[in-house]
Amino acid sequence: MFKEQPIKHFTAIAWVLLIAGCAAPQTDPATEETPHKFIEASVPNDISALLITADRSEDRKATELRIRAAALSLEKGDLEQAKRILALVVNPFLSPEYISDYLITSARISLAEVSPQRALTFLNNKHLQAIPLTQDLQIKIGRLRAEAYGLGRSYVASARERIYFNNLLAPEEKGLNHEHIFSSLLHLPATSLVNHATKAITSDLRGWLSLAAMTRQYESDPLRQLQELNNWKKIWSHHPAASQLPASLQMLSRIVKEQPSAIALLLPTQGTLGPFGRAIRDGILAAYYEYGKDKGEYGKDRGRISTSIRIYDTSATDIKDLVAEVASDGAELIIGPLDRDKVSILSRLKLPVPVVSLNRTIKGEGNPDLYQFGLAPEDEMVQVAEQVYREGHLKALAIAPEGEWGDRNLGVFRDRWEALGGIMVEEARFADQRDYSELVKALLKVDQSEKRSNELRRIIGKRFEFTPRRRQDVDFIFLLANPIQARGINPALAFFYADDIPVYASSHVHEFSESRIDAIDLNGIRFCDIPWKLASTDKIQKEILRLWQSSRSGFAPFFALGIDAYRLYPRLQQLKEIPGERLFGATGVLTLRNNTIIRNLMWAQFKNGSVVAIPFILDNS
Repeated sequence: MFKEQPIKHFTAIAWVLLIAGCAAPQTDPATEETPHKFIEASVPNDISALLITADRSEDRKATELRIRAAALSLEKGDLEQAKRILALVVNPFLSPEYISDYLITSARISLAEVSPQRALTFLNNKHLQAIPLTQDLQIKIGRLRAEAYGLGRSYVASARERIYFNNLLAPEEKGLNHEHIFSSLLHLPATSLVNHATKAITSDLRGWLSLAAMTRQYESDPLRQLQELNNWKKIWSHHPAASQLPASLQMLSRIVKEQPSAIALLLPTQGTLGPFGRAIRDGILAAYYEYGKDKGEYGKDRGRISTSIRIYDTSATDIKDLVAEVASDGAELIIGPLDRDKVSILSRLKLPVPVVSLNRTIKGEGNPDLYQFGLAPEDEMVQVAEQVYREGHLKALAIAPEGEWGDRNLGVFRDRWEALGGIMVEEARFADQRDYSELVKALLKVDQSEKRSNELRRIIGKRFEFTPRRRQDVDFIFLLANPIQARGINPALAFFYADDIPVYASSHVHEFSESRIDAIDLNGIRFCDIPWKLASTDKIQKEILRLWQSSRSGFAPFFALGIDAYRLYPRLQQLKEIPGERLFGATGVLTLRNNTIIRNLMWAQFKNGSVVAIPFILDNS
């Protein structure tokens, strides 16, 4: 029996060793600490050596060693090797000594493959529930459960898992755990958090939910948020979060004190960019009257800082002179300009006050006092590529317009897609035209199928029934087009047998006032867009939609940009200093990277002539 066991697994082991690099030098066991509780000191902490030793060992010891080798492969970042090694484990439940190691490693592999439900199946396995767990194992399993729930967008369940093991952590570890709990809950809107709080069984969970609900409800109003935080601390004085607040709430007092008392808006009100500048201006002023001016009337005894706003037209003004002028007028913050060339000029200046621009520089230039914010389509191209990749697609067809705009945006998509490991099978470019059938037919290679059929008819001299076939080497189509173009291209894709290939697009495919009849031809297309166009976010949006008809048109994103610019500036230091900090805005979920605001958009799909939004928050707990 001893001689038969290595032969039994020889082919599989040899294959795994070849991948692992069996020529790798072995570690001297005399100089190594014991790598795992069930690995003897005489066994080296080396994947190849572990597998060789496992192949020469009896079943129980072999199982232990292979589980260890799989875990090491995962720690080294080799997911595929870890999966292959773990597949060699025939019966992982022979001994309670390594059940937890097998199930934890399996769960980690599942999480790496973005399979949260499978990970939870391993972590909830009955064998794991039946064995005694050390405190360290309880924490490790709890963290993995929290990660799995978060990956599956069950945010309350994720927070609940972390609350369960919070008391087991060392004092220095609790701060980071509190950040994770708070961050998970902030994915949910305030109304949902309040509803969960009323149903929460434990006081710890109820307190966290109340804190998150307050934070979301007043995130556009730092002073009111600070007042409500102080009220929360009085009610929940014995709650774990009261003694160790999340970092963003610890900064609130400083944020309120440092708000500028004078803001200058540098926007074009005339010329080509005038309509866009006026839409941004109206969005900013709507937010100001909601959160700023009215608050100033409360007076200093209420702690209010009255902020004034002055508007300067950039249509025909030298931007350097204008910045110097507004600084001498007493401005403590500048919002604008909108023109990309002017933003690039500012990036090369020593700025007298911080600037939140409403566009990005041409060549990515930076400046420590310049925060670049805008509706850059490049963000969308990157987000589409990442979303499609997360959904498991690999081979892409792309359809985009001719010209500089199509070149630039398709290039951004292509670069990100290929960097992720995706394959760009083919690209097709179009001009504005009424009929897209020939373009689509050629892209899908239906014309080649027809040509082969005609050639076969000519050779055999007979007519026969024939259905053309499209190409079979693609997983999805990336469509870069406006609504009119998409209404011509999408039906052509269905007509030429590609109705089963998913189509992904940017926000350019969606008009805010799309009629149901027009949208029918867009059925099936999945796209990303700003929350303003996909959801009723707040009362400011509703008021703007009531007052300005243009806020429902192509100018809608610029109204939203104005609102977010006003909401954003008090939170810049939070975004800058706290890793992972975000602001839920009308233009997306906003984060800061290298002084550039990154927008994470919502997703939606055209179905039966309607737009069905997929909100940021999917509460499956």
